[in-house]
Amino acid sequence: MRTLVFAAAVLLATSAAASTQVHYVMGTFLRVDVDDDAPPAVFEECFARARALDRTFSRFDPTSELVRLNASAGGPVSPAFRAALDRALALARTTDGAFDPSVGAVMALWRAPERPDASAIAAARRTVGRVAVDGDRVSLGPGTALDFDGFAKGVAVDACVDALRAAGVTRALVSFGESSLYGLGAPRGKAAWTLDVRGPDPDVAVGRLALRDRGAAVSAVFGGAGRRAHVVDPRTGALLHDAAASVIVAPTATDAEAWAKAVLVAGPAGVRDAERHGGVEAARLDRGGVAMGASMRAARSLRTFDRPHALGGEVALR
Repeated sequence: MRTLVFAAAVLLATSAAASTQVHYVMGTFLRVDVDDDAPPAVFEECFARARALDRTFSRFDPTSELVRLNASAGGPVSPAFRAALDRALALARTTDGAFDPSVGAVMALWRAPERPDASAIAAARRTVGRVAVDGDRVSLGPGTALDFDGFAKGVAVDACVDALRAAGVTRALVSFGESSLYGLGAPRGKAAWTLDVRGPDPDVAVGRLALRDRGAAVSAVFGGAGRRAHVVDPRTGALLHDAAASVIVAPTATDAEAWAKAVLVAGPAGVRDAERHGGVEAARLDRGGVAMGASMRAARSLRTFDRPHALGGEVALR
């Protein structure tokens, strides 16, 4: 791995678009850039689907399906919930547990004001993986809680892309919170949608990502004193502390979200593991450098810079 100045990755678009809308959904910004001759109505179904998924998977809305299911340790679920859960559980198996949607009890401990002790972490860890699905009913083991943070954004991005395609859009970039993305087609006169990966300095880029009919996700741990980490290893219940980021390109934003968490958790070895599955391209960046998978290198989806570059994008995703 060659040395790269890096602390955390955030994406900035470098391609202009003909029409843009940004809505606040799921506690962050969903941005859609459309580079087609299309009326403003093409955005409506995209944002409607994202809001519906927010009502389904929000852990803050007491009426959401997720909150109800966790509180009652199971029950009937909607087709949208069942489809997302089925995919999440399949990805948990494929990632050997480095990603797991049933990590909610562990996450709740680490979100609390006081640092949990080892016995509490061990108890919460024993609830992970205790999920059963039978038709439209889901059963959770004692203390088990589902958590779709991050993953639900990928589901929403894919739902938005489906809506845009149905409306006849062939060129668009969908970015949810700057971490879940999909490049539909490419901007006029371009080979792909290009996005800068930036480090802790918002004016400095450390690499460039290219997307065309592919989803992508970036997951990061912001290291350093005073920063509250938010990524845990579902297999151990441990919180990740070291500054690092994973960049994943996959057929869907949903899959990219799961693999981004898994590679961040698994470390550099996770890059190779990710690229063994389903057209996934992976890279992991930390203070030691960049571990880039052979598939991502061959596709040239991510081009890292030898040294930090100034950002020059026409559209900043903030």
